[in-house]
Amino acid sequence: MKTKITIITMVALFMIAAPLLAVSAYDPDTNVVYAQAAEPFVGTSVRAMSMGGAGLGVKGYHDSFLINPANLAKSGFKFTLPSVTVTVYNPKTILESDLIDAIGEEDYDLAATEFLSIFDIGYGDVLTTDVSTVLTIGSFGLALEMQERLMSYQAGNDSSSLNLIAQVTTAATAGLGFRIGIVPDKVSIDLGVTAKAVYRGYYEAIDSELAISLIDGSEEIDTILLNDTPIIAGYALPISAGINVNFPAGLTLSVAAKNFNGNYKMTTYQSINDWSVEVLGNEIGEDTSTDSEFTSEEFEIVSDWRLDAGLTWVPDIGSLVRPVLAVDVVDITSMGGLQGDDLKRAFFEQTRLGASVRLLSILDVRGGISQGYKSIGAGLDLLIFHIDAAYSIQEYGASIGDKPIDALSLRFSLLSR
Repeated sequence: MKTKITIITMVALFMIAAPLLAVSAYDPDTNVVYAQAAEPFVGTSVRAMSMGGAGLGVKGYHDSFLINPANLAKSGFKFTLPSVTVTVYNPKTILESDLIDAIGEEDYDLAATEFLSIFDIGYGDVLTTDVSTVLTIGSFGLALEMQERLMSYQAGNDSSSLNLIAQVTTAATAGLGFRIGIVPDKVSIDLGVTAKAVYRGYYEAIDSELAISLIDGSEEIDTILLNDTPIIAGYALPISAGINVNFPAGLTLSVAAKNFNGNYKMTTYQSINDWSVEVLGNEIGEDTSTDSEFTSEEFEIVSDWRLDAGLTWVPDIGSLVRPVLAVDVVDITSMGGLQGDDLKRAFFEQTRLGASVRLLSILDVRGGISQGYKSIGAGLDLLIFHIDAAYSIQEYGASIGDKPIDALSLRFSLLSR
């Protein structure tokens, strides 16, 4: 009798604990393929990319408060109609390959082969597209952003282990800032806070075989992506806060704490059509999925907060030339407890250096250094039309030099720069 009671008790405990112990195949915490899907959402800033990722205390631009909420204080009126930013990764490798020619000649078999040859072992990005609208009035800011990101992960040297992950993120950000005068016209403190509502969805990874089929047309992309590929979607409500201490001679010391409460609550769906039915209440198209054994799951993606600090110098030397120098150190809390060479290495890897010179109020020339990699860029303002470009290199490996990937970004916008 005691044996039966023990067995029944164990079964009952297992039934209760099993859901708690369930691990989703799409959870970035347990599946390395999706690790990049756990990264906090950050819209692409071409200006920051061209300055080596620095610019925590750089004010006066439409997206300044998205980098540091304290930049909202006394920011005035700015409005951008939907600006579009396109970032292509590995542009040098693409230009050296026959990919573009193969596409132009409609040789999709060759295009697929050349496309797969671009990738190497580890993580990477393929293409990112951002669309955003930003409004600031006085010390209040509002931003609406949408980003499409195509990521990659290759487990080995062979392209047969390649996985492509398509991700779409939407975000609405509201922020408020204010200024405290300490010494009139000399020293002041800017404080700011932003709250962001983020909704993110990413597809189940597409392997190289399916990627080839989609490129050469042997598989219908709308059928595959609408009905036959699971999608993982969910939301986060992160909060960020920042402080600027403004000194004479154009010096600003900045500190920003980002991504508090940034964990994502995720749910798996059989397809984007199924997601549309569950979330929006209507189908996108005819449901042709044949997987009757799919089980929806819920899990949480942990996204840690970080603390950044920076020093910005904007000397006032007249209206014809406006130089900006910026030094930022990102995620400084991760350096806690490090000593000696480890501390020096971490400081070097997490320091961003950037410079910008504005000429005649119409042209920005920019440059920067991040992790030893140089970046360059420019911005051109023609009345209400603005163009920004940046060429930069980012490290995707565990250490500097393991896997640098170059990126070319172009941004087009109207009204405020």
